[in-house]
Amino acid sequence: MKALNLLRVVAHAKWGSDEATLLHLYRSLIRSKLDYGAIVYGSARKSYLRMLDPIQNRALRLCLGAFRTSPATSLHVEANEMPMELRRRRLASQFSLRICSNLSNPARNCAFDKRFTKLFDKRDSFEFFRTTSNFCCGLTRLR
Repeated sequence: MKALNLLRVVAHAKWGSDEATLLHLYRSLIRSKLDYGAIVYGSARKSYLRMLDPIQNRALRLCLGAFRTSPATSLHVEANEMPMELRRRRLASQFSLRICSNLSNPARNCAFDKRFTKLFDKRDSFEFFRTTSNFCCGLTRLR
């Protein structure tokens, strides 16, 4: 990944940038690419999704100047970043709430149609649609 190589160059130990700048570069160059399409690919197998975790961990290690053996959880805490799985869930929840809040959104009819509830119930990755659908149905009754 070219953005990771750029981060590696900018994070040089002797003349490199500071931690805050490196984290800003991470968020703009790397995390944006990891987040792009997360709603679509978020329903993939967990083993496929876990393939993206080392990219995030490698970038955070570069930004923080941490050792290769540093645990990923401590990297996330130090950088104030969510793990990829939680981030994908959050992005999907925000997307489904955005769909739910706009009555004229054409995706709302497809996403919250009762015909698709069996499909959503079979997959754990669509949990956010189930919870948002229940939430939206409650809001619709209140209107």
